[in-house]
Amino acid sequence: MKFTVAQIKKRVHQDPTFEEVLDLSAFVPKDDDVIDVQKTHISGEMSIDGEDELFNFDLHIKTTLIVACARTLKPVELPLDFTVRETFSHDETDEYRLIDGITIDLSPIIWSNIYLEKPMRIIHPDAKDMDDFTSVEDADKKPKVNPQLAKLKDYKS
Repeated sequence: MKFTVAQIKKRVHQDPTFEEVLDLSAFVPKDDDVIDVQKTHISGEMSIDGEDELFNFDLHIKTTLIVACARTLKPVELPLDFTVRETFSHDETDEYRLIDGITIDLSPIIWSNIYLEKPMRIIHPDAKDMDDFTSVEDADKKPKVNPQLAKLKDYKS
């Protein structure tokens, strides 16, 4: 999803809104808990502020991540639906993203925002009742009593 500065200047005065469906699966890291990302629906509006030429994009992002469960590693669907504002500038500052050349590529920016919205841990609905520290085998076993301390159970004070 790329726009040139000239396209943005032209579209702001005609039709500043946009809507597109993106395939962001190329951005999914190989060694992460994110397994896949479904088609991402992007809609929004662009604007230009002042003489500094700050290019604003108000984005509404709607997608579903497929994430590995933190306990069972089963795939879990995580629907995401949020809005974000990204501002680009020709001047390098901490407040705005830098325009590289004459093109603004929103795809990596959209992916980074999706990644930031993802919770740290996702638990599969089947694993919600599981205790982190006991296994099924441990739950079936009775606690073993030290034979040297077995006689203390008969002791009354």
